[in-house]
Amino acid sequence: AVGANGPFIVEDAAKDPRTAGHQAIGPWGVGSWAGFPIVTTDGHAIGTMCVIDANPRQWKPQELETLATLARAVSNEINLRISLSTAQSALATANAALSVSQDLARSLQESLLPPVLRPVPGMDASARYLAATGDVEVVGDFYDLFNARGPWWTAVMGDVCGKGLEAAKVTALARYTLRADAGDHLSPAEVLDRLNSAMRAQRAPRFLTAVQATFRTTPAGAAGRLCLAGHPPALIRRADGRVQQTGLPGTLLGVMPTVSLSDVRFRLAPGDLLFLYTDGACEARPDPSKPLPHRPIFDEEALAEALAETCGMDAADTNARIAEVLAGHHGGWASDDTALLSLRVPPRP
Repeated sequence: AVGANGPFIVEDAAKDPRTAGHQAIGPWGVGSWAGFPIVTTDGHAIGTMCVIDANPRQWKPQELETLATLARAVSNEINLRISLSTAQSALATANAALSVSQDLARSLQESLLPPVLRPVPGMDASARYLAATGDVEVVGDFYDLFNARGPWWTAVMGDVCGKGLEAAKVTALARYTLRADAGDHLSPAEVLDRLNSAMRAQRAPRFLTAVQATFRTTPAGAAGRLCLAGHPPALIRRADGRVQQTGLPGTLLGVMPTVSLSDVRFRLAPGDLLFLYTDGACEARPDPSKPLPHRPIFDEEALAEALAETCGMDAADTNARIAEVLAGHHGGWASDDTALLSLRVPPRP
């Protein structure tokens, strides 16, 4: 049945020319034979379901049909087990690949963010990154804090459109361009304008929004200039808990050859805090798959109210509290990644 790749029916093994004289007929006591192949899904015979009678006989159609049914049943069971084994192997391979992909994404994401913020003399600084729920891709949110030159420091935050390697390329280009130019130009608007030119020259595949603040400490606290490039306004939490928006709307980067960007001066007194964030903090929404009570989007007004409630907290505690408020609003399901950066002038003893 295997060699014939089909039914092999013999009613008298001693006389049938296909079996007569075969060396197994006598030892096996074969008088008649009926066999059907066991086949794979592609029709390849891998075994046989057969019946042997010691005497010659005429096989009844019902007997042959029963044997054929048994052969088909065994074939189906074997094929099912092969398919299951193949699927399990494929799933194991996919899970291993996913694990590697997640590890690579996390490593690349971490390489695009400073592991520890460099301390600013006379100020309290902290940053926090909150990944979107279930996200295994490299995302475009980034932040940085570094010494520009002399007493001047630069804090920057950006949000690249999209995810994956293309977003990572733009993030890397933005971070290193900003670091290279911030020391030469203390105007954030000038630095962001140069970043726009660099993105256009490199034909960056994604656009980005950004906020940059260049500042220095003073006897009265801190002072500097801030520029928005298509980014949500920065927030200043005063020592008494009042929250103010700062920054003028500007053009996002990487699209137009000419952008409109403006510097705005700001001052921080002891106890004041400058808060930078990406849009994940002002567009949080609850998980649509869960039957939670209807809640509006956590907008800029809600973010300002939450920041006001952190009055008296240092930079790290402020970021932690905002993260808790966002998690409570969206029920543990973050629709977008979020970056937070706080700069605080410590209150005087």
